[in-house]
Amino acid sequence: MIKYHQDSINFEALKENNIDRIQLQMIPADSRVLEIGCATGYLAEYLIKEKGCLVTGVELVPEQAEQAIQRGIDVFVGAIDTEKIQNYIDREVDSNGRFDVLFLSQVIEHIADPKTILLRIQDWLAPDAVLIISTCNVAHWKSRFRLLSGKWEYEEYGIFDKTHLRFFTIKSFRELLGECGYEILDFGFTFEDICPFKVLFDKRILAPSDLLRMIPFIGSDLRKRYTNRMKNFIATQFVFKAQITPENRS
Repeated sequence: MIKYHQDSINFEALKENNIDRIQLQMIPADSRVLEIGCATGYLAEYLIKEKGCLVTGVELVPEQAEQAIQRGIDVFVGAIDTEKIQNYIDREVDSNGRFDVLFLSQVIEHIADPKTILLRIQDWLAPDAVLIISTCNVAHWKSRFRLLSGKWEYEEYGIFDKTHLRFFTIKSFRELLGECGYEILDFGFTFEDICPFKVLFDKRILAPSDLLRMIPFIGSDLRKRYTNRMKNFIATQFVFKAQITPENRS
């Protein structure tokens, strides 16, 4: 079974609280993109067809890489933290120049040494290029409740995906980017709000964000303020748009 796959992305059909919608909006049109962890190429295909981007992919899983190649995407097959793949990208940069965008969607948590990768990829970024990078929030309320009950159980998907090697909070990941010489340009997150029914019966009914949205005239604004203030507790995934600070650019 191919784990990360969609036949295509219908951007307009994506809900506002969708990580793909949030991060795709951050990628400039007509940019040259290196997507690390391109899976079957469904996001790259959207960027090519709808935003006029030129996309090169890196994908660890051969079956997924093959589907991306069938979509017409140039893909390096292998792990980004290996010398082999890094040398391939070095040669690509030497031949065609540095990238405008480096896109890592839900990849960094699968890498044993994130800091080394975040530093290494700077060799492939143009001076004004941006890094679009997303990951999971281990401080989500479900994780906290699970730990309070003494449980740490890996799963097939989600925050506790059995292939995750590293875990981050919004704060710890922001600090990691800063340590690696990046400045934050933009930030977004998806969320699953807490409510008593969800805790007790695993069914979302009348979460705080739902109640706020029902207030006439000011509900949307109150809901936005609430979710932003509570993001460390309710965010499931988050994405940063960042840029190498001027003093760290080579």
